[in-house]
Amino acid sequence: MKISKLLYSSALLMFSLVSCQTKDVINSTKYASLTLEKKREIDEYIADAKKMIPKKEDEIVLMFQYNCFFDKKIIINDIYTKEFPKSNKIHYGQSIVNFSKNLGKIKIKLSDGVAFSIPQKKGYDYITICHNEKLQTIYIHYYDFPKILVEE
Repeated sequence: MKISKLLYSSALLMFSLVSCQTKDVINSTKYASLTLEKKREIDEYIADAKKMIPKKEDEIVLMFQYNCFFDKKIIINDIYTKEFPKSNKIHYGQSIVNFSKNLGKIKIKLSDGVAFSIPQKKGYDYITICHNEKLQTIYIHYYDFPKILVEE
């Protein structure tokens, strides 16, 4: 009997710790139902992010997740080149490239021969890009606000 109570108590404590660590992701569909305080917090984040990631009205921002491109070089539309050297420190930040909306489809070539295109989507001026070499998968996420990926 004592073992089952101990087991039950341990399981209950474990579930409560897990639920405390779970983060609720706020997206635009939930914004309308937030409290005024939470809306101010989100608005402050977006204002700060726009200062950190400036862009002109006729530009989009490409945000390359740094750790997804270690030891690679990217070429965008045969115009812009960016290298991602791997240092001793693991880097989880992002490299930002402002890209003219007038140039149309974004064509990206990697130094290992991988090439792909990213279509622009109206209303989405921020695009995060990640290449998972092991899975041979490209992850592209469109945002209408700047998403800051901080170094951890």
